[in-house]
Amino acid sequence: MGLFKKEACVLCGGKTGLLDKKCQDGKVCKDCANKVSPWFDDWKSTSKLVLESHIAMRSADRTLAEMGNYNKVFGEFGVILIDEAARKFIAFPDTSSGLFGSQRKVKSLQDVIDLGPDVISFDAVEDLEIDITETTREEKRTVDGQQVSYDPPHILYMETFTLRLKLDYPFFKTMNIQLNDGAVQIHNIGRRLWTDPGRKLAAHLLGLPGLVKEDQDAVFDNDSLLRAFLRSDFEMPDYSYGFKCTLHNWDEIKKYQYYLAMAREIQNIITGNGE
Repeated sequence: MGLFKKEACVLCGGKTGLLDKKCQDGKVCKDCANKVSPWFDDWKSTSKLVLESHIAMRSADRTLAEMGNYNKVFGEFGVILIDEAARKFIAFPDTSSGLFGSQRKVKSLQDVIDLGPDVISFDAVEDLEIDITETTREEKRTVDGQQVSYDPPHILYMETFTLRLKLDYPFFKTMNIQLNDGAVQIHNIGRRLWTDPGRKLAAHLLGLPGLVKEDQDAVFDNDSLLRAFLRSDFEMPDYSYGFKCTLHNWDEIKKYQYYLAMAREIQNIITGNGE
């Protein structure tokens, strides 16, 4: 006799394992669990009948997803496909196959549809927030074999862009879609206040023509940063005047604005209200 009693799947009668999901009425095997939406997480308080209804709806959604005319596609980690004419979208939280999102397991719209997405109406979205999560790490230098801080400190800011949707939907109430595959990494030599000296510093640090060399880094050396801020439709992070604007950093700054623009466009399309 085994130490653990094997339970039959309440949905199909097949074998279940020790770590398989468990609903109100018993265990659910991996094959049946894979038919449930990746957005669903309320297993313990959900009945067999509700799960069966959910799986049936997802089967019907597969047909609807095949019929969609997706004119807007967003995301490089999670993905969202929008059919503006039908006012519907499908999404998937993670389309990477690598452990850290370094490889793509979808290369076409059909690949996303084959993952079995839920078809969501714009009208089901009660709220859509843009969440920019920031983590930081101080970069230090080695002096006499010891790691010491720069003065002012050099900080690496890592930004992740996530859409957080609140839904009026039968089987789950939230969707979180991370747009960027790998954090946007912006180097900073210390926070700067939004002051006139800060503006002058900003005007000096970043510009497209007139590259010079400073400490082995190519830096921008004219007065165009302030004009870049003024003509931009999207704000920069609060610490923007502290950027050490190398060529590499400028690429990351453009990524920041790219993902912010992407998030704002999705928000505007689905809710009709940009921030």
